[in-house]
Amino acid sequence: MLRVDCQSLTQSDIRVEVVNVQANGQRRFTVVELPVFPIVKESLLMPFRYLPELVKFGSIPFAAILAIDLICFGLLHEDVSRGVTGGLMTISHFVLFTPFSVAWTKLAIRGRQAVAKHPQFFYSRTQRLYLLAVAVMMAAGLVLVGMPYVILRYGQQNFDNQISLFGGTAMMLGLGIYVIAYVRLAFLFPAIAIGRYAGLRDAWKQTAGNIERLAAILVLAFLPYWVIRQAFEWYMGYHPPGVVEAFRGCIDMLLIALATTALAGPALAYKVIVIDQPQDEVAAQSISAAR
Repeated sequence: MLRVDCQSLTQSDIRVEVVNVQANGQRRFTVVELPVFPIVKESLLMPFRYLPELVKFGSIPFAAILAIDLICFGLLHEDVSRGVTGGLMTISHFVLFTPFSVAWTKLAIRGRQAVAKHPQFFYSRTQRLYLLAVAVMMAAGLVLVGMPYVILRYGQQNFDNQISLFGGTAMMLGLGIYVIAYVRLAFLFPAIAIGRYAGLRDAWKQTAGNIERLAAILVLAFLPYWVIRQAFEWYMGYHPPGVVEAFRGCIDMLLIALATTALAGPALAYKVIVIDQPQDEVAAQSISAAR
């Protein structure tokens, strides 16, 4: 195990901590251990450091999702089921915030110069491919977790213990598979955003040796927004339709929109592992050859 100093992750104090050099016959490769807390810190500070970019790329999707939320509110009063309105909001969120996600990922990896001339809201091949990847992930979640959950609920409603047991077991197994696959393929989205997508196999290999650290980054980068949203919901409580409820809905949508900035967490991890890796590997091999 060799300890070397690597290039900083951004213009902050984030640095790669350890490079492990391993040998397998004649093959040599490096495993970069992700600095979890510096990456999470940088992800959480990005909305403050890049406030102009946040407003530029986030204002249109935020205004649009507020309008759709208002439409869904009206549909609920027309006896449209919450499942339909919830599905409409989910799909609308991903469609509207995909351009923001691509721009924010580029900002995290490449810096301000990469998005200086980026359109405020734009769909190109990159955005469409990014949205397709999101849709595939959502479909996989529905198959692996959603369908077993339906079986579980069916068994519970019919008091059938065997069906309930089968559905519950299948749901937990599917959830485990989905979580592992999502973490291992987390670099798929940054790669698409900056135009370096090279297939699922490469995305899978790039996260090897860092699954626990990457999972921690994914959770910790989103966790503060979830906690703040839950605290806000608890503080506001229930209010009948009116000004207070409209205010609560706007703040709730704002917090959900801000949670999208947590995509910077895996993007910064991708920068350490993939973008900065060639220089690190040369350095590690040079030190190894000198021993």
